[in-house]
Amino acid sequence: MALSGIANAYWIWTPETKKFTNPKYAVKDSPKEQFDWAMSFYSARDFQRAAAEFEKLAKQYEFSEHASKSQYYVGLCYENMNKYYLAYQNYQKAIDNFPHIANTEEILAREFAIGNLYLSKPGPKVLGTDIMAPLDRAVEIFKKIVENAPYGKFAEESQFKLGEALKKSERYEEAVQAFHKLVEDYPKSKLITQAMYEESQCAYKASLRPAYDAAATDNAIKTFEKFVDKNKDSDLAKNADITMKRLRDNVSEKSFKAAEFYEAQGKTRAAIVYYQDVIDTYPESAFVDRAKAKIEALKAKETKKAAAPVFLSKKKPERVVRQMKAWRAFKFESGKPRIKAEAAAPEAQKKKPWNPLSFESGKKKTEAVARTTQALEASPKKRPWNLFNLGVKKEPVVKEAPKKAWKPFNFDTKKEIVIKEAHKNKEWKPLRFGTNDEPMATTSGR
Repeated sequence: MALSGIANAYWIWTPETKKFTNPKYAVKDSPKEQFDWAMSFYSARDFQRAAAEFEKLAKQYEFSEHASKSQYYVGLCYENMNKYYLAYQNYQKAIDNFPHIANTEEILAREFAIGNLYLSKPGPKVLGTDIMAPLDRAVEIFKKIVENAPYGKFAEESQFKLGEALKKSERYEEAVQAFHKLVEDYPKSKLITQAMYEESQCAYKASLRPAYDAAATDNAIKTFEKFVDKNKDSDLAKNADITMKRLRDNVSEKSFKAAEFYEAQGKTRAAIVYYQDVIDTYPESAFVDRAKAKIEALKAKETKKAAAPVFLSKKKPERVVRQMKAWRAFKFESGKPRIKAEAAAPEAQKKKPWNPLSFESGKKKTEAVARTTQALEASPKKRPWNLFNLGVKKEPVVKEAPKKAWKPFNFDTKKEIVIKEAHKNKEWKPLRFGTNDEPMATTSGR
């Protein structure tokens, strides 16, 4: 009993929540008491327990003046425990749940520092238990900082860092958009020159991926041209000129390879068009001299082909045409003419024709031959050839019976005559009712 009393002392039934609560983990009676209770753990550097107590206050007393500050301290606790992504999430929760929090700039500064940490640390081993790639987390954090305060203290630099994170992730198309947004949204920023150069570099790297798509390359060249026009005296302009030359060589090489493809297929005119495009569009390219040589060779080949004599009297091989035979219907050959059975009997004994369905014994065969000879002698006309030659059977003649006249009810005629004669002898009598055989009274006077 004593042990049960000690065990139950830690759990108390509360009618309001209808649950058992442990006073050790329960929230204090007021937000001030709960905040001081949490700060005692924070001061003792027990950040795990402090984060739990600050979270209780922010959840149970969300409308108190200590709630926003407690949410901020939750982020601080996780940051001190080197759980940077959880720290960022709690910092961002403080901004989302409490938009008018007093220390917004401080929170943004801490988020920016965490973003730089993820940007500078390539491997997840430094960050402990993080699952996502560090660059992906950096992209997420810098995007959120720009959304939180688009014209704040860290907005321009966060936008530039976002482009850098995308560039490191080899997401060059998105990086071009990020750097371009910095140029468009912050025209007075100190990072514009660097942003334009980075934009052109990312466009150049994006153009190297597709095999025969020149749209990305043309876009990169235009970006470099804009950068060089606005920054002619900068050191980056020289590097931009070198990169632009590489881009033009890249595009001219693609056109040159397309011309070689058509040349290999025997399409000379299409090949000449592509070689000429290399000369006209990219006159400073390294492929211009090769394209000119190719065009001269193809034109000389066409001229030589046109000057070659054409032999019109070349004989064609004669076609062998077989004569068509006249069509005739398929006939079975009747063989030798039939002879009399007497003369044919000794020959039949020597050589008997093969019969496919001859399954009878020798006696039956002789009987069949005898019947056949009799039928041939009896008939004046020539009988058609019988394939199986087993004798001709006469069909029995069926005599038709004389047809009788049709009667609807062909009953016995004698009975009918007797009945008719009996009716003739009887006299007609009126219909009588009653037992006295009195005639039925007639009514008149209708």
